[in-house]
Amino acid sequence: MFLHLGNNYIINRNDIIGIFNIKQKRANIYKFFLKPKLGEKNVIDLTNKFEPVSCILTTDKIILSSIASQTLKNR
Repeated sequence: MFLHLGNNYIINRNDIIGIFNIKQKRANIYKFFLKPKLGEKNVIDLTNKFEPVSCILTTDKIILSSIASQTLKNR
């Protein structure tokens, strides 16, 4: 099965390690894991001009999406 993450980007569900809510910038996942990695080539930003709401961690990438984490989990 595949999962649409927004902005015409689709990944295989088997590659997903976790989907995290990063709406609050004070969340530990944002401060200690994501913020230091911003700007690296394995971080894919699908948000265009919107603020990232969720972070999808895969086996080889970190993907930022403007679709809520709960919505992605329900798909």
